[in-house]
Amino acid sequence: MKTYYQFVLLMFCLAFVMLSSCKKIKEVNPDPEIEPLRHGFKTSAAIGYCASLAYTFFKGENLPDNVIIHSQNDNIDTETCVMIVSINESYPLPFNASVGQITIAGIWGDDGGVITAIFTDIDILEAKYEFKGIHTIPVIELENGKIMTLFAEQDIIIGEGSDTLLHLNMTNTQINMETKRLKEDLPDNAFAAVQQNVWFAAVNQNNTMSDIYDDEYTINGGGQIVEATSNSGGILYHAMIGAKFIHSRCEMNPVSGVGFIQNLKVGTEVDLGNILLNFHDRCDGKAYVELASGKYLTSNHKNVNLNFN
Repeated sequence: MKTYYQFVLLMFCLAFVMLSSCKKIKEVNPDPEIEPLRHGFKTSAAIGYCASLAYTFFKGENLPDNVIIHSQNDNIDTETCVMIVSINESYPLPFNASVGQITIAGIWGDDGGVITAIFTDIDILEAKYEFKGIHTIPVIELENGKIMTLFAEQDIIIGEGSDTLLHLNMTNTQINMETKRLKEDLPDNAFAAVQQNVWFAAVNQNNTMSDIYDDEYTINGGGQIVEATSNSGGILYHAMIGAKFIHSRCEMNPVSGVGFIQNLKVGTEVDLGNILLNFHDRCDGKAYVELASGKYLTSNHKNVNLNFN
């Protein structure tokens, strides 16, 4: 009987040690945290969608049936409009399942334009951040029917929005000052982009301006849309280089490009971990971890869920 109790005690101790060890391993190597990458990608996709609609209007092309022109005005130098965009199952916002409305105000001048987008009942980020929209988004024409837009951290409206943002009143000189931001060099290095807090979105309308869902988007940039912290208290930054998607081709993930996550200890430059992701053309909602370090080491060479949609 004594031997039996000793055996039971030994098994209990072994089980306790194993559970404790597993817990420690999980604490050291948690699942990768890609929240800021999701923020940046989904916001960029939404802004690219709005810019494409506004550009289609200002070029006099037919708009989709989910768009209503609320008001428009032309003068010698500029053209303005306010449009209401219904977002639903038939006309979805790329990488977003919300049903709601987008109000887009735009002004177009000699060499480009500026738009503001206000989102109603559409959760771009998690609901806790109260994302309302983005103002003063410059839009310019590129070659071959492409357009380019960008936004920065300071352009983002968190909390209560203001209807006054929908009344753009800018001269050509003021429009040109905004579009000059698009003349900056695109980031071509994830390590540089991660600290910039600027996102560029290029849109190729594929010569079908009225069919917005076959547009090809390419996103470059990085930083933080809103402050994101890791489970260990570090500050999370992200970058995207050449993140390309076409909604009609895949609604789950970018089909090419790279994503990067950096976790820095608060108040220092101590690196807690990095993740380098390769996007692929398998429409499975995943990305391949090309390289992981620090607390994310166990994610190395694995496919991880993006949860972008």
